[in-house]
Amino acid sequence: MANNWFISPKYRQGSKLALFTFALAFVVIILGAYTRLTDAGLSCPDWPHCYGYITAPHTTSQLQGAAQLYPQAPVDIKKAWTEMTHRYFAGTEGILILILSLSILFARKAKDLKSTGIAIALMALLCIQVMLGMLTVTEKLKPVIVLSHLLTGISILSMLWWAYLDIHLRDDSLLDRKSGPRILPWIWPALIIVALQITLGGWVSTHYAGLACVDFPYCNGQLLPAMQWNNLNGDLVTIHMLHRIGALVTATYLAIMALFLFRHPLFRRTAVIILALIALQITLGILNIVWLRPVWIALIHQAVAILLLLTVITSLVKASFITGNRHELRTA
Repeated sequence: MANNWFISPKYRQGSKLALFTFALAFVVIILGAYTRLTDAGLSCPDWPHCYGYITAPHTTSQLQGAAQLYPQAPVDIKKAWTEMTHRYFAGTEGILILILSLSILFARKAKDLKSTGIAIALMALLCIQVMLGMLTVTEKLKPVIVLSHLLTGISILSMLWWAYLDIHLRDDSLLDRKSGPRILPWIWPALIIVALQITLGGWVSTHYAGLACVDFPYCNGQLLPAMQWNNLNGDLVTIHMLHRIGALVTATYLAIMALFLFRHPLFRRTAVIILALIALQITLGILNIVWLRPVWIALIHQAVAILLLLTVITSLVKASFITGNRHELRTA
């Protein structure tokens, strides 16, 4: 067997750091969603400071200084603290990603291409994310930048989860089988479909199109309203309906895949989780519309979408290991 970094005892101890970094990345994404949903994204008009301070201005002298520096942007203390809290968590996350990446690169066992690729990719995504975080403020919440910021954050989260799985599934005795289900052709399309649907959801959020339709299954009294396919950056009804259509496609494909996975003992639990998440996500999507997008429902809706993506990634990594084990046994 190759000398792989992920079976190093030293790195295995560091896997706790990988798991903590992943958990914090999830919190950062949810905090970012809360910041956006509460319209706090531009509550600090500068970056990385907030009205020139490292904290949200709250004392009398700070508020006076902020008014002098930015007379056209009055301070909303609550929203400013919301924005700065997100920045503090994001900054901490960035430091942890750097520590984790460097620990992989400089570990004695970290000499293979796979480990180097993971570390470099994490640092590259971190640099992109920092730049997008700055542009989000300086470009005044331009939708394409906000969406790119969200997708880069989810990419970092996904890579951290994949790296953590890569460590632990190698030791899973359940995967030491001579044969396994040929399900990779099912999972790759699922990953792409879920990623596209999350992108559509982000496009709805960045354009504040969640309430473009205020009833369900209709859209403002019409089952299929007129849509402007040539104006996907401006027509809110079209943006909203495109997300609904994507939800139907995503739910249908994932449900069929889950039923296929349920036939295989190794993936039965995963299939049940996917079906449960689909049902929950559909319910949350409907409630998000008919209850006029309460913040807590919208947050859970985004969190469940990410959990669905992570579940698909888990299936993909697990199936890849099974396929690899089967290949190794055949060539041994």
